[in-house]
Amino acid sequence: MCQPRTFYLLGAGASYGLVPVTEDMRSIIESEYHSVGVYPTTPLPPSPLFKRVIGEIFPFEQDIQKLILAYMSPAALDLLTQRALWIPNNNVIPPQYAVFEVVGSPATLCNFNLDGLASLHCGHRHSVIEMHGRIDRPWLEHPNYRELRDAAVIYGIQTPHLTPKLLPQPEPADTASHLSYMRAKQLFHFSHTVIILGYSFGQRSDGFDDTQSLEFFVSLMKRYPRPVFVVSPTPHDLAEMLRDKISSHHVYGISLR
Repeated sequence: MCQPRTFYLLGAGASYGLVPVTEDMRSIIESEYHSVGVYPTTPLPPSPLFKRVIGEIFPFEQDIQKLILAYMSPAALDLLTQRALWIPNNNVIPPQYAVFEVVGSPATLCNFNLDGLASLHCGHRHSVIEMHGRIDRPWLEHPNYRELRDAAVIYGIQTPHLTPKLLPQPEPADTASHLSYMRAKQLFHFSHTVIILGYSFGQRSDGFDDTQSLEFFVSLMKRYPRPVFVVSPTPHDLAEMLRDKISSHHVYGISLR
């Protein structure tokens, strides 16, 4: 499983304990937003990103601090979401990524996390593809970050994206046409094993946020059969679904906490 050319799909489980999962991001965003102390005066319809990281705000909400989240500008939500996914770099490789120091090199790490940790800690040894992009660390670590945050919160001024990214939300229909997917397809040909580590294709109760990615990788697995290992605390439902979709018995669920 850990030989060179192993093909990994990394999800939130790969950064578990380092970066909050989507459902835990609200409290961080809320704290940053309220720390400014100045708010817009017009509520906005919830965007797909808002629905994922904040959730529903009921019109008769009694808690004023929750109610005024609905007034948050897209620029503020964008920057604060990135901030919630950021951890400072202390030049120490966390154990979640140190494990890739001992697996066969080079491996391909298709990273669906936006935190950029796979590139930071594994890019010197493996081929890391950031499928949804990554947060803009230069802004988040800038000495004037608070000024950028205040401008976004108070005036709705967008901090420019330094690299393309898809913050937590359903994938657009053209997702699999992006360059990162073309590169993943090229490297998949050289692989002999697929390991899906802590990734569920954005599974929710009503379906998958990462539908385009699911279809893309199912197509590759069907066309180029490989043993597939699904590694997560609850791998068996996804493993069973993949077995059915790619018509293969060589899909294995491995429980790991």
